[in-house]
Amino acid sequence: MIVRPMKPTEREAVAVIYLRDRQRYFPWVAHPELTDFDHDSRGEALFVAEIDGQIAGFASLLRVMDFIHLLFVAPEFQHQGVGHALIQKMRQKAVGTLTLKCVIENEPALKFYASEGFVIRREDRIAVPANYTLIDTIKQ
Repeated sequence: MIVRPMKPTEREAVAVIYLRDRQRYFPWVAHPELTDFDHDSRGEALFVAEIDGQIAGFASLLRVMDFIHLLFVAPEFQHQGVGHALIQKMRQKAVGTLTLKCVIENEPALKFYASEGFVIRREDRIAVPANYTLIDTIKQ
């Protein structure tokens, strides 16, 4: 597996992963579209995980805040270490401590982030959807 900056020619493949997951797991998003990726990742550093020439997942980092905004793994590549590899790359790129937000009801993601060393820093039940802010406890 290789984790590297996303190439402009890979934008559509990454957008498809983003759209598929949002359609499947984000019921609060009324009408997700392929073009949402461009809007939602604007100004962020984008990285892809590649396995045998295929984009297996991606992450975006808002470098000003060391904030992981997006981290998605294609369903066919889940449980193969893709998320872990993306987190490792984000740690290498961060200047300070990484943070991210995770929907409170997304138990699989919360378990994953806990296994990667993230802990809950703040809870926001007023937000839609309700979410936790997680902070990384592992120093590079």
